[in-house]
Amino acid sequence: MTTWSNISIAPGTIVKGKWRGGIYRIVRLLGEGANGRVYLVRRGSNTYALKMGFDSLDLQMEVNALLSLSKTSSMFRGYFLESDDLELDGKRVPFFVMKYIPGVTIREYLKRRGRDWLYVIGLNLLDRLRELHKRGFIYGDMKLENVLVYGYAQVELIDFGGMSEKGRSVKQFTELYDRGAWNAGDRVAEDTYDLFSLAVLLLIAVDQKLQFNKFQQMLPQNRSAELLLALVKENPRLSPLYDWFKKALEGTFADSQEAADMWRKLVLDRRIQTRRDPGIAAPWLKVMFTASLALCIATVCYFWLR
Repeated sequence: MTTWSNISIAPGTIVKGKWRGGIYRIVRLLGEGANGRVYLVRRGSNTYALKMGFDSLDLQMEVNALLSLSKTSSMFRGYFLESDDLELDGKRVPFFVMKYIPGVTIREYLKRRGRDWLYVIGLNLLDRLRELHKRGFIYGDMKLENVLVYGYAQVELIDFGGMSEKGRSVKQFTELYDRGAWNAGDRVAEDTYDLFSLAVLLLIAVDQKLQFNKFQQMLPQNRSAELLLALVKENPRLSPLYDWFKKALEGTFADSQEAADMWRKLVLDRRIQTRRDPGIAAPWLKVMFTASLALCIATVCYFWLR
């Protein structure tokens, strides 16, 4: 069986699609996951992310989902470029090319800009999930490594290998973010699965005491949503959103739209209270309002021009 340990691709290597003829120059490796590698590539003056893998069926399922999203969703439009095969060390390797996001991890962004920006990041992630769910998919493998942040807390999901159609079994997950490993629900592709993982992701993003290290060593049968909710109570930035985390971790949201609405309301209510202190600045509050307004305008324009 061919494995990535048998394959080495140096920066500067030129790869060419067998069927479409697209030519790309490898710049560097961006990441490696369970079902492939992702490289930063250039084609002319443009920069993209190129994902290749040895499992043609697995990669094609990801391509089909991304192609559907690119055609039907204004939020994901232009994300997918093309798919093809290439010859690598005498072996046929399937690949696809997508938009490159020059962002940083959530932890790095919060370190640079301040931890209160987590509220905007959370809302933007909920909007991404809401759009995916509306199109009939769940993301599945929600974790810190699969989210990049840039600009004014704008977010992008960067690995769609775990994306599944609603109603099916979740095909790819990371244990620490998986509700099944916390005795909090089944591995069924539904809105509540992603919302549980998002709640864990946000907890890990602000886990300065590294309390999740002990959870990684804990047997799955000893884990529970109550342990996670206890961490929410202890965190001064998350405790005002305790009701949201409780519903997300217990799987009681009707859908991701309800989750996004509740997050927005709790965050805005919290900032209205803290603004009574003139010494507290909330620059991201304006950003959140502007982002919400822009999203509304973009949606109206999209449907008006169709």
